Amino acid sequence: MEKWVLRKYDDSLMCSLAKGLSIDPVAARLLAAKGISSVEEAEKYLNPSFLHLHDPFLFSEMKEAVTLFVDSVREGRKILIHGDYDADGICGTALLYEGLKNFGADLHFFVPDRAKDGYGLSMRVMKRGVDKDLGLLISTDCGSSDRDVVAFLSKHGVKTIITDHHDIDERIPEADIFINPKLPGEKYPFTELAGVGVAFKFLQALQQQTKKDLGLEKMLDLVAVGTLGDYVVLKDENRELVSLGMNTLSRWERNGFCALQASSNLPSSGFTARQICFNIVPRLNSPGRLGSARDTVLLLTTEDREKAFSIAEDIEEINSMRRSLDSAVTEEASYLADINIRKEQPNALVFSSESWHEGVVGIAASRLTEKYSLPAALIAVKGETGKGSVRSAGRINVRKILDSCSEYLVAFGGHREAGGFSIRKEDIYNFRNKFNKEAAGQYDTDTKGDEFLVDIECTVEQCDMEMVSFLKRMEPFGPGNDEPVFLIKGICVKPGSRIVGNGHLKVSGIDGKDREQDFIGFSLGRAWNPADIMGKRVDLLVNLRTSSWQGRQELQFQIKTIRYSEKEAGMLCD
Repeated sequence: MEKWVLRKYDDSLMCSLAKGLSIDPVAARLLAAKGISSVEEAEKYLNPSFLHLHDPFLFSEMKEAVTLFVDSVREGRKILIHGDYDADGICGTALLYEGLKNFGADLHFFVPDRAKDGYGLSMRVMKRGVDKDLGLLISTDCGSSDRDVVAFLSKHGVKTIITDHHDIDERIPEADIFINPKLPGEKYPFTELAGVGVAFKFLQALQQQTKKDLGLEKMLDLVAVGTLGDYVVLKDENRELVSLGMNTLSRWERNGFCALQASSNLPSSGFTARQICFNIVPRLNSPGRLGSARDTVLLLTTEDREKAFSIAEDIEEINSMRRSLDSAVTEEASYLADINIRKEQPNALVFSSESWHEGVVGIAASRLTEKYSLPAALIAVKGETGKGSVRSAGRINVRKILDSCSEYLVAFGGHREAGGFSIRKEDIYNFRNKFNKEAAGQYDTDTKGDEFLVDIECTVEQCDMEMVSFLKRMEPFGPGNDEPVFLIKGICVKPGSRIVGNGHLKVSGIDGKDREQDFIGFSLGRAWNPADIMGKRVDLLVNLRTSSWQGRQELQFQIKTIRYSEKEAGMLCD
């Protein structure tokens, strides 16, 4: 049963915000919904600035990291940047390569091949590096669980700077420098940076210490896309970095992103964080999911426009293949989920198949969590081993639940929302049972099933283009900075309401002041038959967005969910 919960606010706070910022009371209430408690805090939230970023030297080992890098360049050491094959790791690798080459270093980069190397630092490549006199390894978005590889490098005299953001277990790699906001005892004030964000802090420290202009503001597009790609919370420094980076991205000065924008049909202006996640991020991820992501780093760093467009064309072909594989896995997993849910009441969805490609099970797991609101773990089996991906659905801490199931896992890693693991085929059955049991006990205390938090109750009249303009100032929206939800009560559903497109519900309605308005509920056609609500009063939870029509931006009410009006109990309109 859905439960709609209207947030409560302090009236004096809203008056203070409205007066201090010269904004509408509705806008003031939206700010209060974000937990903003003062005019000063609101001004910082509404006006992201490079000056708001934390001092990178608040990381306990940052000063030593800068010294080690500068000394390595001066001594002529061969330096390797080791990233990961997802959007976060790719953007982090490109960021470090672009920033560090300003020092004239003997600089190289590597991103692992999913099939050859798996996740984390590649022992195969590290052995080759030792043979070729590697002097310094700098990781991005990986390294926090690679004890054996770091020990191997140390034994052979290779210095290591680990920059990462993943959770760390008790056995911490003995790297020369460890920069991770989740490191036990670390005092850095924000723990939720993406991998590319941590790499950026390293460059920020280098620029401050050496006084060399690395062009950091021009590289914020990489930080924004990588951060969005890793689905970390958009609070504090993450929101600052993504907001600033989207401004940089909108200038389309980077050849690689310009090429991806053209091939993905992303609007060149007015795009949202959500559109970046749907258009750009999958294309950065695709090569690493199905093969090598090296060319993707080249795409983001090349100054040759023709080369960028050529690589983007190749990526488009790979992405089409990825979509086909993803669709097949999602369809089969959904079929299994439907059967599983009918037979029992699972706390999580855990399935495996020998026909699935390991590169797309993470995407399919995400789609299952969206569809069923349950945690999902999907495993691609090859021979006697399986590679799995887990998504949280906002209901469990993925890292904790993998810790609880570690007796059945060969290796694993991740963070709160997502993770990956390898497993022996013979252990999948026991893992599934353990995972399902642990999920029940690890559901977050703030998760209450189908509960919708409502930011504000308002009228159709209060939802205008001026309000949408204010919402633009609250972007980027995402985890930790959710898009505001508006409650509009007592809409009388008119004849003409119907199913449009691929199962979308179009509601034509009239509010209590006889104001007509259309609403659209994407994919709500199965849940609500227009004939059942025609002529009745309903309450709607909506997001306010804009749509383009004949070159004009128009207000669009997007329905999240519907209920019959409480007082009317589904009765006919007057």
